[in-house]
Amino acid sequence: MASLFPQIADVLIAPDAPAGGTGPLSLGLRADDGAVYWGDVTLPAGVDRASAVTSALRLRERITPALSGQRPEGLRDLSGRVRQAIGGEGAIGETLLPAAQWAWLEAIRVIPEAAPQLRREYALPVNDPAAPLSCFLEISDHAATAERIDQLLALRPAGVGYRLTGGRVAEAIGDNAEHLQRFVRELGRRAETLAPGEGYRPSMYLGLNGALGQLAGDPVRHIGKVLGNVVGLQTAAGERQLILEEPFRLDDLLGQAANLHRLRDFIRRTPDSLKRAAPTLLAARAPATPDDAQVYSDTVAAHVLVYDAPGCDLDAALSSLGRTAAGLASYWRLTAEATPRQAVLAVWLAQVTRSAAVVVNCDADAHTLPPFVLRLLAEHSAGWV
Repeated sequence: MASLFPQIADVLIAPDAPAGGTGPLSLGLRADDGAVYWGDVTLPAGVDRASAVTSALRLRERITPALSGQRPEGLRDLSGRVRQAIGGEGAIGETLLPAAQWAWLEAIRVIPEAAPQLRREYALPVNDPAAPLSCFLEISDHAATAERIDQLLALRPAGVGYRLTGGRVAEAIGDNAEHLQRFVRELGRRAETLAPGEGYRPSMYLGLNGALGQLAGDPVRHIGKVLGNVVGLQTAAGERQLILEEPFRLDDLLGQAANLHRLRDFIRRTPDSLKRAAPTLLAARAPATPDDAQVYSDTVAAHVLVYDAPGCDLDAALSSLGRTAAGLASYWRLTAEATPRQAVLAVWLAQVTRSAAVVVNCDADAHTLPPFVLRLLAEHSAGWV
């Protein structure tokens, strides 16, 4: 496979000297023609930036010999070289790998052949027509206020999301999820109030963080209680489609997939579901490895796998998509730490992988990144690639 990238001359880290504070950190690939392509480093929570810059500069001395003078054949080849150079370097090494991958994509995405080549490299569907790409704007429980939610609804996203993050589930959503049902019901009414006569009915995307399983105590033995809460949420959602991410969490992957499959089948057969215009969808966070992701596809456990764009290993994510694209839809999620550059590339990746939606977390910002992503998707819908 011919390389789309010119020969790599150097690897850069910015800033190029240890610095404190909370400023950004980037990794760059300098091509032999002098052009530099940057990828943003997403630091894990709690990591001291000064020590992170020091570690990144040290690791640069190991990554540079692995890439300098080379023309990697593709993203997988580049990822393998960087992965081998970094070795077992822990948190900082794990953030530099995605940054190098983002820099690579930044370089090739404007090349017409880039998308078809990436699809071939990862065995993604080649001839599938591009489907409409939706945008869901989500906010976490700790950041959600009436004003913030109104700001999201004013942008008219295809879906509005609410993510549970705390551990005191019963207190937060009610012993029978009645508080969460009330929230979903009021969210629908608020959408109608802000868009009278428009027929605006955004999907309801709930990042449940295992909450319904915690209410049930044992979501395997008491799956009926989980199902009852799902039906209650469906009723609260009314005509709007409901998307439930991780209603419960089990430690065992096979057990999680098997129980999701049971819940999916039970939901499908309830009288309430049979009357709905759009089926309730179950979503799962994409596992770290392609083998684990394939478990969800093989067991028909969920409808959607969700990939966190800024911090995930893109080589592993695309390998997973290549294995599961025939049976599972995919969403790309931009976390609160995502940058505009990562948003551009995530939208491009969503187009390349024929994903169904981009989910934008709005905890930190409802004024800049969400309108920017909606603009990109509008341009895509109008024929821009």
